[in-house]
Amino acid sequence: LEGNLKGQYYPLLGMNEKVRQRLVDDHFLFMSGDPNLKVAGMERDWPEGRGIYHNKDKTFLVWVNEEDQTRIISMQKGGDVREVFARLAKGIQAVGKSVKDASGKDFLLDEKYGYIHSCPTNLGTGMRASVHIDLPGWTAEGLDKPQARCEE
Repeated sequence: LEGNLKGQYYPLLGMNEKVRQRLVDDHFLFMSGDPNLKVAGMERDWPEGRGIYHNKDKTFLVWVNEEDQTRIISMQKGGDVREVFARLAKGIQAVGKSVKDASGKDFLLDEKYGYIHSCPTNLGTGMRASVHIDLPGWTAEGLDKPQARCEE
């Protein structure tokens, strides 16, 4: 990948301990042990065939064979959602092109169900958005007030 998507791939198999710890500290590393994934047979041959790619700025990540075959992530601090989404769209196109160039195949798209994933909640567009918001002062008096507010 090029430009602001350019980065490095870190395979889980044989990963250097220093690199592993850095990825854990950055909250980027996915771990083995989820009982639901085990029952579904999705942790066979762990950690072979799994890894993480991220760009230099750590704002673009690709998880390979974690839960879905490929999870493409764009994130950053601040409130510029448009920039995050633009990087995500660019990244999806770049990863798709890379897959097509290497294998001659596109991402699997079913006419009726959309994009196919191992996780049924991602069926269709396969897109999920999350926002983490810091609300200064909301927990200064304990968690009961924010919890009550969320229950309203």
